[in-house]
Amino acid sequence: MNEPRNREQLSRVYGEETWRVYDALDQSLEPRRPGSLFDVAGSYLRVGSKILDAGCRDAAHLIELVQRYGATGVGIDPVEVHIERAHAVVEATELDDRIQVFVGVMQELPFPDGHFDFVWCRDVVTQVDSLEAALRETARVLSLEGHMLVYATLRTDRMSPQEAELFSRHLGNVPASLMERNVEDAFTRAGLTVEEKDVVGTEWREYAEERTKPASLALLRLSRLRRQRDALVARFGQDICDSVEANLHWETFQFLGKLLPTVYVLRRTA
Repeated sequence: MNEPRNREQLSRVYGEETWRVYDALDQSLEPRRPGSLFDVAGSYLRVGSKILDAGCRDAAHLIELVQRYGATGVGIDPVEVHIERAHAVVEATELDDRIQVFVGVMQELPFPDGHFDFVWCRDVVTQVDSLEAALRETARVLSLEGHMLVYATLRTDRMSPQEAELFSRHLGNVPASLMERNVEDAFTRAGLTVEEKDVVGTEWREYAEERTKPASLALLRLSRLRRQRDALVARFGQDICDSVEANLHWETFQFLGKLLPTVYVLRRTA
């Protein structure tokens, strides 16, 4: 009888020591929760602080910050439907006297120099055209003692050119602003210095997946999209389907280290 040449490899794949590794990987590493970002902000906020939420969407984050730390806030977003929703939520929480929201962009802020004590900018910089100009204007309205918190998801070297091309189809992202060097260089040119940098990595995704499994849902949706792509394109259009496909890779690519969530705390250089 001929000996299998891959016996050693087969023994390793199916051996007890291999399954011990899987058992170890089934144990939670107690990842930080996404809400821990509010705790970071709290280090720089006090009662009466003025907050700018640059890219506020439905203002949920701004509301949390204002309620938690006794601050006041302004939220801007270029998408009108986001501001419509934000107005409704602010009104429902009876914070009209402490929160103002309006359609606007970071490049044009109708506020005097040094007006805000803190800028919150989550999941925004990768979607901003003319990033340096936007950051420069944001820095202008930040006080000299103030801080800006930026959360951004950046591309890593693990992403192939083909995968990067997939994300170039995303209707909201600016491909150049997915690059760490480009973003950090834009900070510097805009007159901002990095005081803290925290690579979140997979932690928030692990936290969510252990509880509600959003990445599993994204994979299921991606599978269904690919199986019925022609029908979906005929119904909704190529651009929308391409954008949805890119979005559905977002969470799984974070798990794979192709996208790297990173938090920056910035201050004005002058």
